[in-house]
Amino acid sequence: MDVPHEVPAWFWDVIEAHKPGTASLAGWLRRAAEDEIVAYQLAYELAAEEVADYWDGPVVDGVQYSEDDTEDLCKWVVAQGRAAWAAARSGPEGMADAVRRYTARDAAEAWTPDGAAHAIFHERFHASLHERMTAAWDAEDGA
Repeated sequence: MDVPHEVPAWFWDVIEAHKPGTASLAGWLRRAAEDEIVAYQLAYELAAEEVADYWDGPVVDGVQYSEDDTEDLCKWVVAQGRAAWAAARSGPEGMADAVRRYTARDAAEAWTPDGAAHAIFHERFHASLHERMTAAWDAEDGA
C-alpha cells in the first residue's frame, strides 16, 4: 500500500453521529453544503482504500476475496467507525477480526453510508458527485 493519507477527524465525527442508519446521515447530507458533501465522500473513499488493497483482498475460508468483495468489506469497516477502522488496519489479526465480524453480520449491521451521498448530491445539486470528487482530487494534486 502507498503512504497512508490522513482521514480528517471531522469525518469520523459524522460517521459516529449518524451510524447505524441512513436516515440520520441523509438528514445531514440534505443540510450539508455542496463542498462538505464532496469532502465527506472523498474522505469515505480514502478511508475505505486505507483498509486494504482492493486487488489483494483477504482470504476467507480458503477463497481470495474479489476486488468487489474487498471494496464492500472496506466500506463496511469504515461504517463501523474510527476504532474499527484502526483495528482492521493494525495488522493481519486486526483484518482477520474485521472479516469475521463482516461475515457474521446480520441485515441490521450491513449499513454502509457511502452510497447515500451520491443520490442526495444529485437530487440537491443536479450534478454528479463522482465528477465533483474527480475535479476536487485533480485540483488538490495540481492537475
